[in-house]
Amino acid sequence: MTDEERITRRERRAQERDGVHQAATDRRRAREAARARDARDATIRKLAFAGVVVAVLAIGGFLAFGDFLDRPSGDNATGAIDIQSSMAGFTPSEIHVTAGRTVTLNWWTDDAAPHLQGGVHTMISPELGLDEALPAEGSRTVVWTVPDKPGSYDVWCDSCCGGKDSPTMHGRIVVEPASASLPERGRA
Repeated sequence: MTDEERITRRERRAQERDGVHQAATDRRRAREAARARDARDATIRKLAFAGVVVAVLAIGGFLAFGDFLDRPSGDNATGAIDIQSSMAGFTPSEIHVTAGRTVTLNWWTDDAAPHLQGGVHTMISPELGLDEALPAEGSRTVVWTVPDKPGSYDVWCDSCCGGKDSPTMHGRIVVEPASASLPERGRA
């Protein structure tokens, strides 16, 4: 062996230490990379969970309040009165009309046929000459001549929820004298 080939004990130990240190450094870097991967994966799981929560709440909100999204605006330039029939009754629950005038009602419902007897909502008031039917999940325009007799009249849906005896399926039409007419929203 030549002098160059000889490695001193001190050099050999230094090389072994360097090898041990290099292995420890490699293991430490591998652990740090694994921790970084785990932290990234945990963040992705949290974001995915938050996304699912937001989606579920959005769908639930749409199902719970979707009925309010497709309502007529109520800013009807023609003077028509928007009326919704639902399992909760009529909205608005009271409208004001002028005696002797012809009134246009934009009547609509989002209720499905299985919830309605015969698949329709009705609007009945014998005193006012109203006996109208509205198909499920439908809308229609009702043109009606208001009687000349002022007063407050009950209107009900006779096709669901107990009919006239139901506490919720009632509305009120207030017929005002012709001299008291003031055009405003919900009034014709």
